[in-house]
Amino acid sequence: MAKIVSQYLSHQHAPALVLRFPRILFLYYWINHLSVLRMKYARRAIRTVLQTTGTPHTVIDAGCGMGDYAFSVPEFKKAKKVIGIDVSPSNIDACNRLAASTNANNMEFVCSDLGTAILPYNTDMILCIGVLMYIGNDSVVLKNFHASLSQNGTLLIYVAVNYRRNLSLYRRFAKKPGFDYDEIIGRPQTYTDTTLEQLLSESGFTILEKKHSFGKFAATMFEISAMFEWFFKSWHPLTAIILIPFYLLFYPLYLLSMTIDYHGSRSTGNGVMIIAKKKRDLS
Repeated sequence: MAKIVSQYLSHQHAPALVLRFPRILFLYYWINHLSVLRMKYARRAIRTVLQTTGTPHTVIDAGCGMGDYAFSVPEFKKAKKVIGIDVSPSNIDACNRLAASTNANNMEFVCSDLGTAILPYNTDMILCIGVLMYIGNDSVVLKNFHASLSQNGTLLIYVAVNYRRNLSLYRRFAKKPGFDYDEIIGRPQTYTDTTLEQLLSESGFTILEKKHSFGKFAATMFEISAMFEWFFKSWHPLTAIILIPFYLLFYPLYLLSMTIDYHGSRSTGNGVMIIAKKKRDLS
């Protein structure tokens, strides 16, 4: 039986080409920064914190994936220690190979579940970008973050909230096996603004800044993009090529929607970027 595209690609496994030539990841980081909205919000939040605190001593990237932030934030190159944690062995392998090839001796990447990971004390900054909703014991993880941070440490967390879908066609597609990313890897948590804020408060954090992302326009463009992706990954590679011209026509509008969302302001959305600090010691 002929393979379809999804059998060659996986969100949880680094491609073999990346493992062989890890510097390809810098192109991957650039593409993500251009088109993945949460990364724009995360990088802005990182810059906001670093403008006040300066270069951090220790950084933890909780759910580091293939190292988007560890390798692309200039100040992290000057930190004494950057620790990336991810549940995917191949993602960690890719990060370690890139660190070795770039002589990033201050970086350490560990394969571990965040629920059981042992975190160092007196950490200056913890990133948890697009990860918390996939963790069943989210309260335990946040309390571990709290214990790991120094008294002036900062938690930067991006979470999908207010689970809304705009297009009826997307809702129908979401019922198809393998369409929904959350269905594939499991998503035990669904948050609203209120439940997320309550969880952070109960875990010992106070929110310094909150910015919503994915207003209706950007969320709708994301849904269309997700449907393109599903068709692309569900077809044989030669057949999937048919979609490329149509996606290229759509892509500028998609980028425009992300740019408008990033530079706009809204009171709610399908995602939220939060900068938080310790408000007290938990006992």
